Amino acid sequence: MITLVGIGHVFSIRDAVRHIIFSRRPNAVCLELDKLRFEILERGDLGKEDGQLLSKILHGIYEKAASAQGATVGEEMLGAADAARDLGVPYFLIDVEATPMVNGLLKDMNFVQKAKLLGSVLGAYVVPKKLLEKEIRKIEEDPTEAMEQFERVFPELKRRLVDYRDHYMADRIVQISIMYPHTLAVVGEGHIKGIRGLLEGQDLEVIHLKDVTSIARRIENGELPFPRLSDPTGNCNWAMSFEIDQCSHKE
Repeated sequence: MITLVGIGHVFSIRDAVRHIIFSRRPNAVCLELDKLRFEILERGDLGKEDGQLLSKILHGIYEKAASAQGATVGEEMLGAADAARDLGVPYFLIDVEATPMVNGLLKDMNFVQKAKLLGSVLGAYVVPKKLLEKEIRKIEEDPTEAMEQFERVFPELKRRLVDYRDHYMADRIVQISIMYPHTLAVVGEGHIKGIRGLLEGQDLEVIHLKDVTSIARRIENGELPFPRLSDPTGNCNWAMSFEIDQCSHKE
């Protein structure tokens, strides 16, 4: 069985993601991260690493949106990794390496495309807080509309940043699920539609972002207690990317 959990990096859903993992008791957890991004998140250095100006501006937008939700960018991914450790099951970093992907993409864009992208990013950076909160609520309820708008404006970016990664991650989820009977994958809600289509024929459960945020609110209101962890699924305490030679053990 494969469980897909749709998340948003700017929502306060760490406890909700942990609750879902505890209640499902998967044999393995997959995270929409590569090794470098995971290490940066763990160090708390997100946005401080060397990189493209565009990446730093995008991080600033994420931070602004997360702050409006009382969240920290990426906290749901760290929560998922912690839940896997608590259950004693492995977690896998299944995403494409972000740095070479973004560098290659920017290299292939002409000046007009880069200017258009930078203008959109800067426009999002200066959006007033109330309007930003409204847009976040719209994405929570219907992320498909935002993805379709992104595809209309930047079709090539959609193909390379979303569609390609959907295939990449779906392939790894399938291969990991061969080794682990119940594999749970935590991925951005924008990837759910694509990955779900690629997993057609699999025994599949999908938990959408709006369901995750609903669970988060119920936990905050004291309506939903955490499942007991008296009987962990396994005794592992390590993480690994899909490539075995990049295995990273966590003490």
